[in-house]
Amino acid sequence: MTNPGAAMRMLITYAICIPLAVAVGYLLANQMDYGSLGFLGLVAALILAPVFIKWHYPIMVFGLGFPAMFFFLKGNPPCWQIVVLLSLGLAIVERAMSSEQRFLKAPSMTWALLFTAGMAVITMQLTGGFALQQLGGDAGGGKKYITLFLGIATFFALISRGIPPERRNLYIGLFFISPAFGFIGDLFPFLPSPFNYINLMFPPTGDVGGNDISSIGTVLKRFGGLSVSATAIMFFLLARYGLRGILSGAHPFRTLLFALSLILSLVGGFRSILIGNIILLITLFFIEGLHRTRWMVVMMVFTLMFGCLVVPFSRQLPMTFQRAMSFLPLDVDPEARANAEASTEWRLRIWRAVWPQVPSYLLLGKGYRLTSLDFESMGVNSAFGGAAAVDASQEGLAISNDFHSGPLSTLICFGLWGAVGMLAIMLAGLRIVYRNFKYGDPELRNVNAMLLASHVHHVLYYFFIFGAFESDVAGFAQTVGFSVALNWGVCGPKSEPAVMQRIKPLAEPQPA
Repeated sequence: MTNPGAAMRMLITYAICIPLAVAVGYLLANQMDYGSLGFLGLVAALILAPVFIKWHYPIMVFGLGFPAMFFFLKGNPPCWQIVVLLSLGLAIVERAMSSEQRFLKAPSMTWALLFTAGMAVITMQLTGGFALQQLGGDAGGGKKYITLFLGIATFFALISRGIPPERRNLYIGLFFISPAFGFIGDLFPFLPSPFNYINLMFPPTGDVGGNDISSIGTVLKRFGGLSVSATAIMFFLLARYGLRGILSGAHPFRTLLFALSLILSLVGGFRSILIGNIILLITLFFIEGLHRTRWMVVMMVFTLMFGCLVVPFSRQLPMTFQRAMSFLPLDVDPEARANAEASTEWRLRIWRAVWPQVPSYLLLGKGYRLTSLDFESMGVNSAFGGAAAVDASQEGLAISNDFHSGPLSTLICFGLWGAVGMLAIMLAGLRIVYRNFKYGDPELRNVNAMLLASHVHHVLYYFFIFGAFESDVAGFAQTVGFSVALNWGVCGPKSEPAVMQRIKPLAEPQPA
């Protein structure tokens, strides 16, 4: 006998799916525009809504580093912004519906981020308000405000719940390995025509030139996406097994994969990645206490041997490798050195031209708003090595507040108040990741050491290598927020980690 309930559900399904299929087929048969793409996106969202509602938190953790772009939305927002917005919204709804769904506590970081958000809102209102040219406005700059505010929201999305102990390894993999898909953006020149549309979702991240694979080692073709992928794999290995577990030699495949990832991180030709990786490894070496063991002597001997091998054969290395190592006293190809020095000279020229403007923005920052006149100047002499006769402060990237300098991007855009907010975020985050490393669950020692080293590396990177206020706030929020979620809060010296308190069985009642 037919089940009436099942029959009714089947009729409802047909009533929804058939009209949607007809509408989607009609749209696909006609020229696509943003209206059509928006409708298709709405259909996809409705279909995937049950999946996201149930698993929005792990999807959000994975999406934080996933390099995809939502090209069918105005402004091409990156994946992390969309998943953070949706996951935080669902977390707030869950908290409103159940008093047991509580956000984890990290007061020092919470207040630092709220101060930064309030400071940014006040600066935005005093400098012309929010504007987004992609939505038809006569001014721009709103995209950086969105990055800043959603970066702050990332922390609250991550601390909306604690990570269960039995799923720690899963979430560590989701958090660290998601950027490894960046290599997809570098496949554009090598894919046949029907497949190169994949770069709408994974935009190219380097200068790979033509599709002549045989010339990769002889000309400066930079695979930025592959470099990011290799770095992500290296970071995952460090978080999962620790530097000690990789160097021990007990698992040769693990050591080989780490060495291969470290080498492939140079294919992008970025000196900043090589310097950053060196800083991270040295920091982690001392955090794990390896400097007090025989590994100190081993690493000194290995470094000496590596230098003896690289110095005589530096000109035979691939061009991207030579560019990445051009800051070292090596004999590298003149083209690679000239390319790197042009980038350095451009940055120094921008900094020399912009630094005198800092005092005028100390009390009220410039903000991110860009006028129509600013947009007319965008792209003029904005490339590295622009005309020296032009005032460097009027180059396109300088006008758009892309100074490639953390302190300048903070002081000019938000003045002293931005500096106070950034320092508060750094110090509060350092306190949290250090306490979780020192007092956290011993099973989390490797990943907590990696998060502490990452935070220290990020601070040094912000001050001395490359920085941007809005993206660095998001970076600090991700690292600290994941540490709080993994350790169920901020660990202390006189109490068990919060996760152990939550899973401890209740004591049996004592007999009267």
